[in-house]
Amino acid sequence: MSLPFPFLAQEFADGNVKPAIVGGVFAALPLGVLCASPRAASMGWQYGPTNVVLAGLAVQAMCVFATAAFAGRSRWQIWLALRFAQGAANGATSVNILCLVTRALPEAVSLASGLQEVAAGLGTLVGPIVGGFLYDVSGGPALPLVVNGAFIAAAIPLVQFALKTMSDATMGGLDENFADGEHTTRSMFGRVLRHPTFVASMLAELVVATSFGGIPTTLPLYLRQTLDLSASQIGLVYSIFAGLYAVLTPLIGLISYDGKLGNVVLCLIGMFALAVAHLLLGPSALLDLPKLDRGERWWLCVICASIVYGIGSSFAFVPLLPLQQAAVKREDVRIKDFVNGLFISCYFTGEMLGQLFGASLVHALGYPGASTAWALAIVLSASGLVTVQCSAHFVSQYKRLQRSLSSLTPLADVAAIEDDEQVLDHL
Repeated sequence: MSLPFPFLAQEFADGNVKPAIVGGVFAALPLGVLCASPRAASMGWQYGPTNVVLAGLAVQAMCVFATAAFAGRSRWQIWLALRFAQGAANGATSVNILCLVTRALPEAVSLASGLQEVAAGLGTLVGPIVGGFLYDVSGGPALPLVVNGAFIAAAIPLVQFALKTMSDATMGGLDENFADGEHTTRSMFGRVLRHPTFVASMLAELVVATSFGGIPTTLPLYLRQTLDLSASQIGLVYSIFAGLYAVLTPLIGLISYDGKLGNVVLCLIGMFALAVAHLLLGPSALLDLPKLDRGERWWLCVICASIVYGIGSSFAFVPLLPLQQAAVKREDVRIKDFVNGLFISCYFTGEMLGQLFGASLVHALGYPGASTAWALAIVLSASGLVTVQCSAHFVSQYKRLQRSLSSLTPLADVAAIEDDEQVLDHL
């Protein structure tokens, strides 16, 4: 999905497509994911997760081939429709892969999530490099898209072989109707939203994903206009983001799994790094940097900022799914699958918002102003996560102090302990 990033915005600029429409076309793919992902888990229960994954890959390949055949610089309607369809197929695929992984390794979600994100990071690393190179060679988007579709189609039999055993092992007779009376979508929403940590982590995920989505619609044109970078050079910048993400995600997963450094702390480190990167990419007026020449801007505001962003993205994103799964650890498997769907939905909601409004925001504020706004939003959401965790700590300490100051009978002591555990589980 990242293959068109280095050239799609430039294609639309050459076709005199309005910035608002460009944002809409970029946002069509995450919107498709958002529409499909809440129901993707129930599709897996009905048809089997492996079947849903394979069908989703096939649809994605067909959408990319159709885009190569029929889309052009000014045919934004075709880009819009096909990217939406590709996003819907990707939503069904992504959620069911997450369901398989979290069922197979329920006690090591952070480790499994980190390893899975390696694949996503490598894809984001390869896509822009290949896309930018093939676009420069061919002079158009058709060749990069055909290569993209061919890779997706070739992956289908490999994915089928890899997932078949996992699917058989993890479904294990859980063939009840997913949409029974106790597991309607509305009731599951109610059960997960009563956990404050889950809500706070969802907000953090939303803001981080908005940043992820805004980068491809705003940064390439800004770098081309200010530093006159080619599509290949812009692809190199993306490779820094994705390469660091791919290298660091398994390490972050191991740290999270080891438990010596909590998921909340990891998220805060990552979100701070993302905020700093956004301030450098502008560069923001808040930094009050002296006037830089082209070479200095390239190294400080592009290369260094990209390195910081790549490091921060892995720290910020990998612990989010373990945080959300831990918040519902005492719920049943259907609720946990539903959380996977919400995780994907929240991520692509952020991507959609970033892609939909990123170009308009830059048009209104300029890229330095928009990048500053993203940095402040990330800091604000991190503050919300800290507030929830501090509240959980104070509630726990208050309960312990209450027990120590009260003359409790053994029976009352047991009741107090159970009450404290319920508070912690709720958070």
